[in-house]
Amino acid sequence: MTRKFFALFLATFALSVNVQATTPTTLGNSAITHSNELSMDNTSSDKYEWDFWWNASCDLASNYMWRGFDQSYRGGNGNMVDPSFQPGITIGYGKFYINLWGNASLLSDYKEIDMFLGFEHENLSITIYDVFCGVGSDFNTRFFDKDMHNLTATIDYTFFDRLRLHWATTFIHSSDFLTTGKRAGKRAFSSYFEVAYTQPVKDLFDIEITAGASPWTGPFWCPTRVGNEYDWDNPAKGFNVTNLSLMFNKEFEAGNVTFPLQVGYIYNPLSNYHYAIVKAGFAF
Repeated sequence: MTRKFFALFLATFALSVNVQATTPTTLGNSAITHSNELSMDNTSSDKYEWDFWWNASCDLASNYMWRGFDQSYRGGNGNMVDPSFQPGITIGYGKFYINLWGNASLLSDYKEIDMFLGFEHENLSITIYDVFCGVGSDFNTRFFDKDMHNLTATIDYTFFDRLRLHWATTFIHSSDFLTTGKRAGKRAFSSYFEVAYTQPVKDLFDIEITAGASPWTGPFWCPTRVGNEYDWDNPAKGFNVTNLSLMFNKEFEAGNVTFPLQVGYIYNPLSNYHYAIVKAGFAF
C-alpha cells in the first residue's frame, strides 16, 4: 500500500465518522434527491425506519460536463455545444441505494452508462460507481470488456447545509497508470477534489459556486491540451484546477413532480475553455 493510498484511506475514514447535519447530496454525475427520505421514529430510540423507496429523473443538458471537461466533444470539432439526454433511476432501501444513470449526446454520438452503489446518512454520502462509455462504435464493445470500465469511490460531506466537500478516487481503470518518473508503471489513483458553496436567494433561486481540481497527476481523466484537442497520452502533471463554475438553480413543483432548471457558466483553467450551460428536466 503506497503512502498516498494510505493517506487517502485515513482522510476518507475521518470524514465518514463525522456526521452532523442534513443536506441533499450530489452523487457522481447525476443529482439524486430523495422525495421519499428516511423518517426518524422518535418512539423507537431514534432509529431510522427501513423502507424501500425509488425515484426517477430525466434531464436535457446543453453539454455533458464532468469535472470541467466536456465529455462528448472534449474540446474538439470546433463545436462547443452538444445537447445531451440524461435519464436516471434510483432504487433504495433505508440508507442504501443503487442508481442507474445514462447519457446520450445528440450530435457527437457519445454514450455512457453509470452504475452506482451508495450509502447516505444525514450529511454524509459514500458511493462506488462504474462507468461504461464510448463514442460511436466504441460503445458497442462487449459490456464485460474490462478496458471499457472504471471503478471509482466518492465521498461527500456537507457543513451547515451549504458547504459541500467532494472527493473521488479511481481504483480500477486500464489507463490509470503513470508513464514517466520514478513511479512509471504504477497505478496513479487518479482523483478529483471539489468544494461547492450554495447560497439561497430568498425563495427565488440558489446560487452555487464550485471549484474543483486534480490533486495529482490523473492519467485516467485529466489530459493536457494540444491546439483544439485533448492529449490523453500526456496527462497534466501534478496539481491542476479544472473546474470553476457559477450556477443558478431553481426547482418548480407540480404535484409529486419537480422540474429542476440550471443556468450557469463553467471555466476550465487547464484547457482554457469556457462554457455556458443550460440544463432542464423532471424528477418524480
